Amino acid sequence: MTLQEIDLRNVYRRWKSDLGPFQGFFRSTPFVSLQTYDDFTLETKNINGYDQKVVDIIMENINENNFLIIDLPLDEILNLALVLNNEYSIKPILNVNLLFHPFGIIGNKDNINKLINNGLELKKINSKKFVMLIPYDRYNDKLWTNDLKDKLNNQYGIGEDDIPGINVLKELEYSKVIILTKDNIKEDLNDYVNFINKDMRVQIIKVM
Repeated sequence: MTLQEIDLRNVYRRWKSDLGPFQGFFRSTPFVSLQTYDDFTLETKNINGYDQKVVDIIMENINENNFLIIDLPLDEILNLALVLNNEYSIKPILNVNLLFHPFGIIGNKDNINKLINNGLELKKINSKKFVMLIPYDRYNDKLWTNDLKDKLNNQYGIGEDDIPGINVLKELEYSKVIILTKDNIKEDLNDYVNFINKDMRVQIIKVM
């Protein structure tokens, strides 16, 4: 099957289904950009694989008081989202605002395969447990000018409208934010931490 044969609206609805109060943080950008992406043959099998240690940390910390944000590479969060949804009945808030482009710095055919195949395999669940997933590779502040040659700079940062603020979190009765990330926390997410930790506890867990 090729990309142009996929009903992207159906995939979009599957990822967005049952997000409840978090629907506004799910972006249509990846699916809109795929409508004009160069056609190619998709893998027919599900591309899976995830770090069980990350799942274990999530299961240890998820409760009605904690809001979890997972900041890991796109491939990993796409696989993790499917596992959390289908095996643990935890609804993934896939917070990806990526403009897919054949010459883009970020986003490749493997990512597209996973976004589509994993989306089509999502089971419909009715859960009060949510985890927000954002791609760590949304930008790379160590790229040089030569790295951008003949490329579309489709990197992006997270703004104040991309992650729930204090009022939203308190209204949903969360009292703590836990962030799972790799290496050092990125500057855009760190700005968010500095803003909310005046009114809410924040814990950062490095998992890689």
